[in-house]
Amino acid sequence: MMKQVYLFLVLIITCWGCQDMKVGYLKAENAGYLPNELEVKKTLDPVEDAVRMANEAPWVTQKIQGVLGTSPLSFEFVSVKASEGGDAEVFKKEITVRGGGVMELPLYTELPVGRYVVTLKVSNDGYSELLSDVYTFVVK
Repeated sequence: MMKQVYLFLVLIITCWGCQDMKVGYLKAENAGYLPNELEVKKTLDPVEDAVRMANEAPWVTQKIQGVLGTSPLSFEFVSVKASEGGDAEVFKKEITVRGGGVMELPLYTELPVGRYVVTLKVSNDGYSELLSDVYTFVVK
């Protein structure tokens, strides 16, 4: 009888140990940008912005920091809060999110003057994290 109990326990432990485990990890509680704000100019200065104008360089953020996880990590635009005269719908049409969480707006943006606070989602195979209010664009 005791032998059957031991065999039963071994069987239970074996089955329990064979459950599907998620592979990888994602930690984004310390995620952020440095700096976490970008000033986008509606009217470019011909002297101060000469190189940007000559290269037609878009407005680009730094790569996000503090995200750890199994590759590949993908970043996705989730939402924007517009204030001070901003238009969230126009922002949604113009924003591009690239690898590493780099965000981009066109050089000659159609955005009205305002403040835009962005929420992103970072994900990999089996995990995702919402990065609420992680970056601010100020259009002047």
